[in-house]
Amino acid sequence: MATPAIWSILCLTVVFCLEKFEGPLFEATCPHEAFSCEATDCGFEKSNEDMPANTLLLNNLTTSTILYCEPNRLCMPCIRVQLTVSLAAESKWNRDGGGSISKRSPDVDTDEGSGEKDYNEDFGLIHIYSHQPDGGRNECAQLKIRFPHTDQGYNMSSRTRPMGTVELSCFRSSMQSEVLIKAFTKPKDQQDLQRTHKVEDCTLKDFLENIERCKVPRLNITLENKIQMAVVNVPQNYYTRFVYNVTAPFESKNPQDADKLINEVRRNFSDIVPCLCMEVWSATVEDARRQKVCPFSEAEKFRENIWKLSSLAVEYKGKALQWTFSSPCNMLGEISLCSKSGDALCHKIPHSRQKLQVNTLSEFKSVDLHPSICIKIISGIHVNVSCPFGADVSPLWNVVSKLVQNDVTVTIFQTANKMNFSICTVKGDKCKHFRHNINEINQLMKQLDLGLQDCFQIWRSDVTFSPRIIVCPFEMYTRARWTPLLVLLLILIIIVIITITVKKEILKGCIEVIKWDYCATTPTAAGPPINRKVLLLYSLDHNQFEMLVNTLSSVLFELNIQVAVDLWNRRALGAQGPLPWIHSQKNKITEEGGKILILFSKGASMKYNEWLQSSEGVATIHDPYDGFMASLNCVLPDIMKGNVSEKYVCAYFEDLQSKAEIPEIFNKMPIYNLPSQLHEFLQEIGVTANFKPAQKATSYQSTIRGRLSGVIKECQLWEQNHSTCYWDHYKLEGTSDWQQESDPMVHCPLIKLEMLSTV
Repeated sequence: MATPAIWSILCLTVVFCLEKFEGPLFEATCPHEAFSCEATDCGFEKSNEDMPANTLLLNNLTTSTILYCEPNRLCMPCIRVQLTVSLAAESKWNRDGGGSISKRSPDVDTDEGSGEKDYNEDFGLIHIYSHQPDGGRNECAQLKIRFPHTDQGYNMSSRTRPMGTVELSCFRSSMQSEVLIKAFTKPKDQQDLQRTHKVEDCTLKDFLENIERCKVPRLNITLENKIQMAVVNVPQNYYTRFVYNVTAPFESKNPQDADKLINEVRRNFSDIVPCLCMEVWSATVEDARRQKVCPFSEAEKFRENIWKLSSLAVEYKGKALQWTFSSPCNMLGEISLCSKSGDALCHKIPHSRQKLQVNTLSEFKSVDLHPSICIKIISGIHVNVSCPFGADVSPLWNVVSKLVQNDVTVTIFQTANKMNFSICTVKGDKCKHFRHNINEINQLMKQLDLGLQDCFQIWRSDVTFSPRIIVCPFEMYTRARWTPLLVLLLILIIIVIITITVKKEILKGCIEVIKWDYCATTPTAAGPPINRKVLLLYSLDHNQFEMLVNTLSSVLFELNIQVAVDLWNRRALGAQGPLPWIHSQKNKITEEGGKILILFSKGASMKYNEWLQSSEGVATIHDPYDGFMASLNCVLPDIMKGNVSEKYVCAYFEDLQSKAEIPEIFNKMPIYNLPSQLHEFLQEIGVTANFKPAQKATSYQSTIRGRLSGVIKECQLWEQNHSTCYWDHYKLEGTSDWQQESDPMVHCPLIKLEMLSTV
């Protein structure tokens, strides 16, 4: 075996490496010219040997990692200990005495000469302990240091006399462990020396090459698209296990995730996610090192499986709604509460949004136990709504609304007296709260003036999160108004059918008339396709411009074009939110081969510039519920990528804006100015050139131009009268309440909510 000095020189000439020690355990070395030493296990200490009279002092303790290699066997980590020792003042020793490593035993008989030598030789004992926590290996070694006794050479001016450094090899240990090394003299005459030594892990090159536990195989993984499975080839005598790289840990119920000792492992594509990893370790080595590889981390084809393998568990305790979202991978998203009734959309509950945490118990505090309470999870393009209570829970309160003539009466039925309720009127995307609660309004018998198209919401105010019951007087009024007419129409139809059945001649004439009328009012075979759809996106600059958008939408609807526009879907937009509503309509239009029409105005151009600034990190001021700002988030990614072929079209009104004011990025799609290019515009969105409506083909386009021109002139006149204050108001829109009320929306005639009563 190479001496430590030679080994150190060899290591320094190449790269840093660990010294190899081949035992036996324990072995001590010390300066030959000073004293001799030997090491034994603490258990072999001889009880009949006299305790040393001289006192050793321990000055310094150092440790280092080496490799302990038994003959014809593999190596393991080992800790070498070095102690600097000295003699106390009352001890006397001769530096010129013998100092070779001594293996003599004091019990062995010697001749007279040698006995004289032993008589002049003193010794000291040092105990060294190694302690590994958590059930690791504990060992103890005893160092016996012999030095010649003499009365010469002692300097009274010094309290101690240095001797040298004693080296002990070595204490076996485990990789990546912390071992406490403690040393003291026996008998104890001073405080112990101790040091915590941290053993390196398998990343050390010498461990990888010499320690069996650090050696792990390479896995061969192939994706078999025909059988939709991943095939993993594992070397013989190696365990494999599937794990998920997620925080906190994911509790898998898949039996494939258990430990397996087989040479081939198969995994279905449907059970693979990007954060699925594999652990491999030796079956023949105790506590073998485990290597973890994640071969699917870059595979986008398995990303959809994350959502499929995720689940939501909900439990109601006290007034807290506890939830745990289990997922095999870390997911970014948000979770919130919403209220749902029947097949309607789930209306958001304010201030309930939380960050989505996976595999962790979280909760919504102070929640009303109501069947309509639901949980909405949004992660990327995925939206999931689950209602945990449903029909299994009886509501603690309910709202019943009735319409008598033009008066709406709302009654709240409640099972407990300790309930408070609040009310607000829905104005577009916002809800204006009343300062009084339901009981105060009931006592004051206050009449509430509501716009005919406005709705109002009622909810519990004594809890933090409560479902919001929406009542829309306009819908109730419409149903009450049209129901008698529908009944009368049904009676007339029955009378006509009976008359036609009795008089066959009249029936034939009627059939001919019906056919003639149908041919006169239906498109020809070469006409527009049935169910042509258009999603109209615009900026609500002011009331007059909204009327212009409404006129254009009505014109398209009369030409058999199905138009999706937010001003015709205010309730759905308010309940679902601008961005989800526009996103769902965009997907539907795209799947059915429709067109996305972007109607430009001065306000739309300004909002596009604000959108660019917000995407670059510049703080902007705008209404967060603005429909056009939401639509830009949906359509601009397609436009920037150039995915506009036969899907997008732009239009603007030439008297209100010039084409140069339209941002350059929209030049990738067809742009038409209205009403000059009305003919080309209608052909672009699906109205063919030989379309024949009830009126003559030569006059219907001029009629459309006339209808649009009249409203355009009103918009032009409005903008001229408000040229300065309007655009200043627009730039600060949404910053304060008085600015929003300076230009109120026009509503239909008012009805009165006569009384709100609680039972």
